Amino acid sequence: MEQPEGLIEDKSKVCLLKKSLYGLKQSPRQWYARFDEFLLKNAFVRSEYDDCVYILKREEKVILYLLQYVDVILMAYSSKEESNMPKKNFNGELEMKDLGVANRILGMDIMRNRDKGELFLSQYNYLKKVAE
Repeated sequence: MEQPEGLIEDKSKVCLLKKSLYGLKQSPRQWYARFDEFLLKNAFVRSEYDDCVYILKREEKVILYLLQYVDVILMAYSSKEESNMPKKNFNGELEMKDLGVANRILGMDIMRNRDKGELFLSQYNYLKKVAE
């Protein structure tokens, strides 16, 4: 890094960077690389169909799916207890905010029937907007 023009050179001082990683062209790629490395190190497997879907298995049974889009992560898990493990690991390595149960992501509504074990995705509002 070069010092700004007009700054008196003083080896005992440093320049304060005022621009974060956000907003730079390489930001999404850097975030994905760090996230990918972290998950693979923690026993997740990347989906062969989509690079932004990660699967955690225990005894050949899928217990957790992580779906990543830029810096948003959606978790789908088989039991509430299983959801706590990645949250604990993330908080140590990656800054994370738990926003609770997802009802909408990327323009899709998420509807569940827990009694029947069903999960539905709907783009009704998007289709309505397009039709109008």
